Amino acid sequence: MGIRQSLENLERVSEVATLAGIKGKIDEDRMHFGMGFQLDQGRSQTVYVRDSSREGASKIVTILSPCFTVKKGLFSGLSKERALDLLRQNENVLFARYGIWEKKSEIMVVASIDHLLDTLDPEEFKASAFHVAVAADAYERKYGKDDF
Repeated sequence: MGIRQSLENLERVSEVATLAGIKGKIDEDRMHFGMGFQLDQGRSQTVYVRDSSREGASKIVTILSPCFTVKKGLFSGLSKERALDLLRQNENVLFARYGIWEKKSEIMVVASIDHLLDTLDPEEFKASAFHVAVAADAYERKYGKDDF
């Protein structure tokens, strides 16, 4: 998928967010749409939307929120117990899933959900983004702090 098409898809996400009453911004350098949610007990969560489309396929967006990072290297990373717990927690979370994204120097745990962009309406977008934020915050409460 080309950069221009990805930006067009993010513009569409921005339009849907506006119709849902959500304020956010496209970051062209990082190629995502970002928004913030205020949660209970003064906590907050940042949620991003990225274009996950593949060439020649339907337009797909991923709504995601990071919730934990660990550095890679000797004696660090995600433990087997933590990985198994992540899988167990997927059974209890609604309208989101936990997964990991690996980068060169770190592993990031994220809560996310995918949607077909062409059928994504404002209410579904708002509900999905909120559920992803709540799922990420729940993981942060259990394992970390309010980092994201």
